[in-house]
Amino acid sequence: MSDETNNRDEKRKRSKGSDDAEELREIAAALPELFKAINDSIPQMISGIIGSVYSPEAAGNMGAAVGTFYSKLIAEGIPEAVALEMTKKFVGALDFEKLIGMVTSEIDTDKKRKRRTKIEDDDWDEDDDEE
Repeated sequence: MSDETNNRDEKRKRSKGSDDAEELREIAAALPELFKAINDSIPQMISGIIGSVYSPEAAGNMGAAVGTFYSKLIAEGIPEAVALEMTKKFVGALDFEKLIGMVTSEIDTDKKRKRRTKIEDDDWDEDDDEE
């Protein structure tokens, strides 16, 4: 390769490095504003979710839904004891804490699955390297 080609390659590398550095500076400058927005919005969002789930209106809607569910089961000829048991399970499915627990459990399971996949991939790569 000629000196001219080497010089052009070096200039490109330096230019790319300075572009990357400038991009990092811009990102770092935007982070405080982003974190402030997150700190302001997350508590409001959580309060909104809790308020909508545990409000008197939400409780009334839940009561109406449970009553309608039970009534329709009975109207369809389901025996009262079975309808009551099904309604209890329906109410259990509406339990916010249980839903959060299921979501958290699913997230944990997904993280473990990803970790296990990464470990298996790493093991596979190591076996590949040994050949």
